[in-house]
Amino acid sequence: MSIAIAMFLLSGLPSSGLSNARRCFADDEVKTEVESEEKEAAELSVAPLSHLIYPDDRPGWIDQPIANDGKDYSLVVTAGPSGSMEEADELIGVYARGAVQSYVDELVSEQEWATEPEMIPLDIDWIRDELVVRRYEGVVQVGDEQQFEKAILIRIEPEDKKVFETAIADMKLKERLAATGIVILGGFSLLVGGSIVLGGLASRQKRPTAAA
Repeated sequence: MSIAIAMFLLSGLPSSGLSNARRCFADDEVKTEVESEEKEAAELSVAPLSHLIYPDDRPGWIDQPIANDGKDYSLVVTAGPSGSMEEADELIGVYARGAVQSYVDELVSEQEWATEPEMIPLDIDWIRDELVVRRYEGVVQVGDEQQFEKAILIRIEPEDKKVFETAIADMKLKERLAATGIVILGGFSLLVGGSIVLGGLASRQKRPTAAA
């Protein structure tokens, strides 16, 4: 009888250990899940650095794509987010000149050139005074940091296009004059060289006659 009781008690020990192990493992799972949820909540409470929040008064024309109806050509140039308004202003000038330069380069590429055409210089003050029709400057929230943004709307009208076409025509004229000048200079050099050779032959023919 005592042997049977002992065997019964011993057979119950593994089952009790297994139950405790399962209970501990379940507790670890619950603890891990709670810690994961707490970590996610903490991450969501901090805005990511790449998250941008624009003010409500930001104009809708800033998001307009490039438009070309065959008459007017318009595009939006933006600068920012930047650390200061001065930095945004400097960047907007660089981007504006680059955008207009690309437009002029397209006009230049439509012409036939004997040599590689020169780049037509563009004045940023002229661009700002003549081509910019809308301006905006404001703040933008980048994560937890406030930065600055600038935007302009550039519109190239037929009168402005004529200014570029006139500059391109002047450049083509200079190219032709340069090519013509090379031809004329080559012909003049050949003429002078021929005169020197003929003069030398004539002087050689005269010398024996004078000696006789």
